[in-house]
Amino acid sequence: MAVSHPKLSVIITVYREAKTLPRLLSQLSRQKTSFPYEIIVMIDEPADKIISTLIEEYRGRNVRFDVSHGRRGKVSALNTAIGLARGDVLVFLDNDVEIRDEFFLEKINRWMEKFDIAEIKKRIHIDSFLSRLVYYDYVSFGVASYIFEKHVKRCAGLNGAAMALTRKAIKDLRGFKNCILEDMDIGFRSYFTGYPFKYIFDTEVIVYSPHSIREWLNQRMRWSVGAWLWIREHLFHFAYAGNRHNVVESLAALFAMFPGSIFFASMFFASDTPLVKTLPFVLSLFGGLIAPVIPIMTVFEMFTSLLPPFIFVFLVLLVLYSLLVLPISVKLGFQVHLVNFLLYLFVYSPLWFSVLIAAFIRVFIFQKKDISGWKI
Repeated sequence: MAVSHPKLSVIITVYREAKTLPRLLSQLSRQKTSFPYEIIVMIDEPADKIISTLIEEYRGRNVRFDVSHGRRGKVSALNTAIGLARGDVLVFLDNDVEIRDEFFLEKINRWMEKFDIAEIKKRIHIDSFLSRLVYYDYVSFGVASYIFEKHVKRCAGLNGAAMALTRKAIKDLRGFKNCILEDMDIGFRSYFTGYPFKYIFDTEVIVYSPHSIREWLNQRMRWSVGAWLWIREHLFHFAYAGNRHNVVESLAALFAMFPGSIFFASMFFASDTPLVKTLPFVLSLFGGLIAPVIPIMTVFEMFTSLLPPFIFVFLVLLVLYSLLVLPISVKLGFQVHLVNFLLYLFVYSPLWFSVLIAAFIRVFIFQKKDISGWKI
């Protein structure tokens, strides 16, 4: 039965294939809520018969389909959906996520009574070796979002696979802008509005990792190019926000998100070892004033004499990263397996960071901004 006055609107975008859409619609339709809600599905260039079957199946219910036989692009589809939505809270989902919590919408709505913008926890479905490593990408993203919620109180970017905004916030932000990472963009723009931000982790969506290294590289290159293009356009605002508020917290969040920087930072700091040569002297001065620091100074000097500079700096940064990320990840309900975590840090993260560097060269040196197969 159609809903006359929904309190919450769920917006889903689909391009061509919709193999996972039946599962998601089934899960959303079975949600237990204390309020009416609607589901809006935006479809570009439907390529299979599943769409027509779903339209017939959900006819007269709280699901509306908006089908375009031409390619509008994701941003255009999202902004059209905002115009169609009637709820006070708008929840945006990718069509390939999975919802296993039957109170998913109820929990989101409860939080959105207090906040205007929310990032929703994402957990990778583990079904391959690659997914075991990608899992920690979402752990680090979750930790970064949690740091911003608790210490900055504002949003610095969203992951569009699952996010929520109030209608008031969407209206004030004037919807989504035409860019590759429209989710990150609207999240960062909300930073300047002062809207209260929440990282919701008492419920979650299940996301699926790319099935191959090539697919993973294409996805990460798109994210990276989109991020650099956005930074190039908004560099002044980015620097303005960083200089004025919460520099330490922002750097901690970036460190949590990109552990691949550990490897490259170690090479930088270990070159000619300025840091390693200076710290013992500083600690000795400090240790002369505060006795408890003397044992730390002694251990420090012992390790710097025994270990190569690169290894020493790398281990220090690795310990700092673990102390930052692991306690928060446990609090957020993520499971950390030591072997997979180490593989993520030593193998996966440097590769991911290398993609970021390659995208930087592509955008700033070669001035290329096109992404194959992607329309904003």
